[in-house]
Amino acid sequence: MPVMKILMAARRYPPDVYSGTETVFRNLYERARERHEVRLVVGWKQKRSMVPAEAVAVRLKGRKKVSAWMAMSKAIFTEVQRFKPDVVLSNSIEVPPTGAPSACIVHDLNFGHANSGLSSTLKAGFYSVRARTLDAVITVSSASARALAAANVDEGRIKVVHNGVDTDYFVPQAELDTADDGIIRFAYPSRILPGKGQHHAIDAIARLPRRYKERVHLTIVGSVADQVYLDQLKVQAFNQPVSFAHNVPEMAPYYQNADVILYPTVMEEGFGFTAVEGLSCGKPVIWFDQPAIREATGGHGVPVPREDVAAMRSAMIALIDDPARRAEMGRAGRRYAEGNLSWVRVWEQYENILSSIAR
Repeated sequence: MPVMKILMAARRYPPDVYSGTETVFRNLYERARERHEVRLVVGWKQKRSMVPAEAVAVRLKGRKKVSAWMAMSKAIFTEVQRFKPDVVLSNSIEVPPTGAPSACIVHDLNFGHANSGLSSTLKAGFYSVRARTLDAVITVSSASARALAAANVDEGRIKVVHNGVDTDYFVPQAELDTADDGIIRFAYPSRILPGKGQHHAIDAIARLPRRYKERVHLTIVGSVADQVYLDQLKVQAFNQPVSFAHNVPEMAPYYQNADVILYPTVMEEGFGFTAVEGLSCGKPVIWFDQPAIREATGGHGVPVPREDVAAMRSAMIALIDDPARRAEMGRAGRRYAEGNLSWVRVWEQYENILSSIAR
């Protein structure tokens, strides 16, 4: 594979902004740098020090959407002129045409909402128009590819590359410090916003029979995307065996210290990071069934009908009562993650796509 000059651009970058989509881009950037000449252009909202020192960093703190878009566009245009890349890879479809061959990653079309509305419809229309100026639209599952095609994105431009998981970071923990206290620990690691359905996880815990509720604990953990929703969750969790961990610097320990991962997301996911990170940590995962998560997990874990809290409660009870099944499911999930979701394999697919469109 010849060395390429790749300009990579994203409005958000971890840990300044942390979610699965930003983590994907960081992993791709780190692997691209190993073999190619790469220029990174990223926005930041909290602190300049929270994005890579070598990046061209654009201050977006306090800017409205239009102003932020203009600032990012100016920086990207400037770097294209300076760097003269063979190809541009962006994590934001809003990046304007630059004159260089370009690919964009589209993770999903839910736009952070559980239900589509006028805003989502308009955004999907924008994606269709913007995609016409791209050489490739890379998406993370066949389910997302179908959604893009339904939004009138040219199917010939759509490429499916599944996301990876850092199997060296999300690893099983050999032994829990609290393993003999009799408590079965559930965790839901994800951004905290209504579409992720944390309220369903709390509801399922609240509905457990008393003899089970006395033996369980649920931790809701992740970055806060909706403070009002978090406040509502805390009211809902009052007097229940539920705790919260907000904006934590490291997510892996919360997976590792759990016995079971819950993933009752109600939005149409593009991939399902919570599920695959749970599998990589050797944990059984109970998830609301939908095509992208089924695809990402290879069917591992326990799917239950979407928004069926009674079914989720039943699945929880079954795993509480069967430690041997929990252990076997955890081992099978870890084997699947190691064999199918390595970032080395993912980057090779990106590299082939970028090479095919590079000038």
